Amino acid sequence: MQTYTDYLMLIAPPKPVMYDIDRYKRASARMIGNFAGMRSPAHISINQQHRCKPFISHHAIEQMGEKLGHLPPLELEISNFKYFNHGQTGMTIYACIVMNDHTARWFKLLRESMRVIHKNFVPHITVVKNIPAEKFNQLWPKFESSRYQSSFTADRLTVLERETYNQQRKWEVLNEYRFGDKLMMY
Repeated sequence: MQTYTDYLMLIAPPKPVMYDIDRYKRASARMIGNFAGMRSPAHISINQQHRCKPFISHHAIEQMGEKLGHLPPLELEISNFKYFNHGQTGMTIYACIVMNDHTARWFKLLRESMRVIHKNFVPHITVVKNIPAEKFNQLWPKFESSRYQSSFTADRLTVLERETYNQQRKWEVLNEYRFGDKLMMY
C-alpha cells in the first residue's frame, strides 16, 4: 500500500524534439561533466505535487482530466535558448517556448483547468538544470550562439506518479489526457 505519492504533470514533445534536446544535454555533459537531470526526457513541466494521498489525488486528477478534454490542442514553437538565474544556487539553461497572446491564454486556461496558479509561469524545456555559475559560464556561450528552431502540437497532458518515500522510486505514467477530445457545451 502506498502511503504518499508525488505527481508530475507535463507536456511531452514528440520523439524528434526529445532527441534534439537529449543531444544538447549530452554535449553539455561532455563539456562540464554529469549534472542533475541530464537523463531526464525533454518535457514542459506544468505542475508538481509532493506528498499526496493517492486515494484523494486520483479522484482529483480524474476530475481535472475531464476539463482538459475541452481545451484544444495547440501548436507550440521552440526558438533558441535562455536561462534562469537561481541566485546563489546556480543557473538553468532551457529551450524557449515562443509566447504570444494566443499561447499565453492557452497556458492560462490549461493551468485554470488544473486549478494550478503560478504567477511567474514560464513554459520551457529544461536542458541543463541548476548548475554552478562556473559551469554555466563554460556552457552559455555555446547555447547563446546556437540556433534551435522546432515546433510540435501539444495534444495531451501526461500525469506521472511515484512513491514519495521509496528509495528506488521511479516516475510511472498514471494517465494521459488528450486535449480537444470533448465538445464544448454552450
